Amino acid sequence: MHPDKGLLQPWELLHNLHRGSSDVDWCEGNYVVSSFIAEFVNTLSNILFLVVPPLLIFLFQNYAKSVQKKDIFIIWVLLIAVGLSSAYFHATLSFAGQMLDELAILWLICAGFAIWMPSRFLPVGLHRRAFKMGMLAITITGTILACIRPVVNAFALMTFGIPITVMLVVEMRRCKNDKIYRLGIRTVILFGSAVFCWLNDRLMCEVWLKWRFPYLHGLWHILIFLAAYACCVLFAYFDAAEAAPGYTPRLRYWPVDSFELGIPYVTLYLREDSSKPHDL
Repeated sequence: MHPDKGLLQPWELLHNLHRGSSDVDWCEGNYVVSSFIAEFVNTLSNILFLVVPPLLIFLFQNYAKSVQKKDIFIIWVLLIAVGLSSAYFHATLSFAGQMLDELAILWLICAGFAIWMPSRFLPVGLHRRAFKMGMLAITITGTILACIRPVVNAFALMTFGIPITVMLVVEMRRCKNDKIYRLGIRTVILFGSAVFCWLNDRLMCEVWLKWRFPYLHGLWHILIFLAAYACCVLFAYFDAAEAAPGYTPRLRYWPVDSFELGIPYVTLYLREDSSKPHDL
């Protein structure tokens, strides 16, 4: 569907499943490596979205039990959904794939806001459950609007990075944990680098083609995943420090805690015994 056509029509749905039906075409050449996959690197670069979240589901069992927030597993499942839909989109360049990709990102971002928005930022008297219902309504409304004017979806989603970064910086300044601060700095750098890759691939493709590196969007997938899940880990830590006063949250790394380039996760310890993680 051409972006100027506006709202999707029922008879367009089948066409939108066809390969190449999307107006978005990234810098990487189409069907260069495989006759079945349109953008080979852009498709395979989603692998982290599929491999890491199942491990995070396991690592965050302690957090989910201690803080009583099992909806964190929704975040990890949505990360997998983003990876699957992005891979489908880049493999087919279909409009259906594009919409699935963008809507999965929208639902992931809104779910993150619903779960981890700091309580002090909520209107006075508004309970977390009511806020979650409000975010659900906003997400459904956003889904409808995304189908009305899909050409602005990508740039609209990018703007969510501004309030998320602001809240992350605010929380980092309140936190005195050096380990958290270092992860926060790496997360901001990763996000900035990811945005740089996305914008350059989208707006300066000819330049990168001259340099024979039309793979910045694939690099965006890797960087934005690392930034996104690290951001989730950080907000899970901030939330645990506020919502579980009887426990001490600890940032740890898998597989070796002393190796800070591993996979970060949060575990909680009883305040009277900080040597062992709490397990209900």
